[in-house]
Amino acid sequence: MRKLILYFLIYIIFCLIQFFFSQYLNSFRIFPNFILVCVVCIGFIKGSFNAQLVGFLFGLTWDIFSTDVFATRALLFTILGYLSGKLNRKFDIINTFFQCVIVFLANIVYDLGLYLINCIIIQDFKDTLTFKNISNIFTTTIVTPFVFYVLRRVLKGI
Repeated sequence: MRKLILYFLIYIIFCLIQFFFSQYLNSFRIFPNFILVCVVCIGFIKGSFNAQLVGFLFGLTWDIFSTDVFATRALLFTILGYLSGKLNRKFDIINTFFQCVIVFLANIVYDLGLYLINCIIIQDFKDTLTFKNISNIFTTTIVTPFVFYVLRRVLKGI
């Protein structure tokens, strides 16, 4: 029961940060993807199943709030949760460089996945990797060690 409550609190906090505080904390429409970092971190700490479940719920919530193709983010976060969960106990989670590299690569996969799905379904080829997307990738990579530190402390007990 404690584990479920803790995951629910993490879900609520990261949804608030990503969806509601982003309008106040961004500069030039550049804001880190905290949900992506959370999904990857849970995958590293707790494994594939937990990361897939959390990734699907975060993605579904984001899809409900967005006007993009429905279930694209749910699919992408679930895949990223699975892949990051497969790295569970294979690398040192405390290594900051490794955290940043994996989140950087996951963010590139996420952005390319969104782009490809939009190209295939909507046939919208104008939204390419712009300066905004590249800047979002780097800001997400910069906040990664902080989010990993906090989530490692929070998830240590369960």
